[in-house]
Amino acid sequence: MKKPLSKALKTWYGVGDFLFDIQMSFKTYYWNIFLTSIAQLPLGTIALLNTIVSTCEIFMSPFYGAVMDGMKPMKWGRYRSIIMLFAPITAILAIAQWFAAGISDPNMALVVLVVLALVFAVFFNMQNTANLSLIPVVCSTEEERSTLSSRRWAWINFDKVALGVLAASLIAFFAGIFGEGSIASYGMVVVVFGVTNVIGMFIHFKLTDGYEVTAAEAAASPAKKSNAVSLKTMAATIAKNPPLLVLFLANCCTSTVSFIIAMMAAHVFNYALEAPAMFAFYLTATNLGAVLGSLAAGILGKKMDAKKLSMLCLPLCIVFLIGARVFAANPILFTIFILCERTFSNCNYSTFVTMYTNCAVYAEHKTGVNSTGLVMGITNVPVKIAVLITGALIPGVLAATGFDATAAVIPEAVKSGLTNAFTLLPMACYAAAFLIITFLFKLTGKEVARMQDEINARKNSEA
Repeated sequence: MKKPLSKALKTWYGVGDFLFDIQMSFKTYYWNIFLTSIAQLPLGTIALLNTIVSTCEIFMSPFYGAVMDGMKPMKWGRYRSIIMLFAPITAILAIAQWFAAGISDPNMALVVLVVLALVFAVFFNMQNTANLSLIPVVCSTEEERSTLSSRRWAWINFDKVALGVLAASLIAFFAGIFGEGSIASYGMVVVVFGVTNVIGMFIHFKLTDGYEVTAAEAAASPAKKSNAVSLKTMAATIAKNPPLLVLFLANCCTSTVSFIIAMMAAHVFNYALEAPAMFAFYLTATNLGAVLGSLAAGILGKKMDAKKLSMLCLPLCIVFLIGARVFAANPILFTIFILCERTFSNCNYSTFVTMYTNCAVYAEHKTGVNSTGLVMGITNVPVKIAVLITGALIPGVLAATGFDATAAVIPEAVKSGLTNAFTLLPMACYAAAFLIITFLFKLTGKEVARMQDEINARKNSEA
């Protein structure tokens, strides 16, 4: 039997993710404006940088978990050792990217930034995957996995709320030291967030002490031996795991929705609703909704299994998008409906994480080998695919609506086109995800519990 969840885990799990993820949230919101307005790199250089890095990451993403599962347990365990050792490296590589953007020669800056970004991606994604993989390591039941998954995602969403205050304050503080609009003022903000990254991973390292098999325990007890996962087992984990493949497809749909809404919101408020002053309120409100939805997943996860909860959330997201489209002429009602959609979409996301952990149990039951890192590493891929899809989709949609940012008056047809794209495309993606989960995802909470009991019995018999 696994060690029961400690009071500290139940209380504080996810704080580490808040401190860890805020570094990446800062990059998400400020990186492109930093490259154009502060570092003043040519637009062609920025486009090439983003294209090269995004394309490479799509091909790299599936392998982070596989590499980790190919390792033997280290001093503090396989995953705990990685988050402890890699956090300082990711922090340093993140900081280096912001300062490297100041290289005067654009071509040299491009080369250095691509190299730094790709090396950073390896360490960051392995650290992130190891951190995520600790959920099934420490939890014994779907209810526990649901609770920690929801707490983790709530803290990650909360960092987006906190970032609005922290980033502006820190930029202003360092601008007073290094000068307004200086590269150093942004770079020093990343230094601060790099420190929080390390602190956050140390918190999770301490909270999970005693839950993962260490190198010394594996050597001393055959029953606790955690062998490296072979390539054959990795292939079987994916190819012979129908629930994982189905969940992956559904996740591609929901991730695409998230990026459509994130990338088009400013266009909708500025040009379709003609209420740019409402946009800041919209961001704060919807991010708070995301926090509430993440927390709700932990509460509802105690009352129903993950598949049923997802089947509840996805149709509700569609309903609220319909409401947003119907009341698109009213910015306040529009915001309320999207807030509700974001609440249930993030409840669903937390549920999807729980379903991924269930797929990890399924894989171990079928193969006899724990390949949690590989399964949880798959969660990175839908995000990269969604970035690629929306990167091509959004410009095409804007062109199809006849959008022209320089027009003195925005035609009604353009306004309608923008709100249609913002609501109807996500509705179609949610409908596809709902059908996939309802009719193709066959793994239930009861089956996972049975499989976990059989895995535990198998391990006990080997003791």
